[in-house]
Amino acid sequence: MKRLIFLLTNIALLLFILQVSTSCQEQDIATRINPILNKYLDVWNTGNLDELDAITSSEFELRMTPDFEPKIGRDLLKEEIANTRMGFPDFNIKEDKIFFVGDSAVVIHWTITGTNTEKSSMPVTGNKVNVPGFSVIFFADNLITGEWIAFSDLMWVSQLGFTITPPEFIKK
Repeated sequence: MKRLIFLLTNIALLLFILQVSTSCQEQDIATRINPILNKYLDVWNTGNLDELDAITSSEFELRMTPDFEPKIGRDLLKEEIANTRMGFPDFNIKEDKIFFVGDSAVVIHWTITGTNTEKSSMPVTGNKVNVPGFSVIFFADNLITGEWIAFSDLMWVSQLGFTITPPEFIKK
């Protein structure tokens, strides 16, 4: 009986130590990565591309809806941000929730807003957008190495005033 109590006490102690160390590790990652994430979101929100060199990998990989084709390299990321901000000068990402996934990724649920007032890769509509979505942001060695961005393209284009015409089906 004493051996069983001794064994259970040791197991409980080991579980407690494991819980504390895991919790501390997650807090350590958040403490280390949150300032980098905040700077990254500020780049999207302000268009100050100079900050990217210090916080992103030169081999940054961006994937976005609808096709998730990789755009590799920091320069392509800068082009994407500049193009977005050109079409939507008041573009803003508001972080709603953040979830750390291990020690190499974070998921951010966000809402983007902006007004399409300038020509970019699409014609000017003058309409506002308010679209929820999420990003999976990858990091290593205190640098952001990539981002996968997902949101509803249908919601985006609908709010801009565009319509989608379904194809006609020929009955046989």
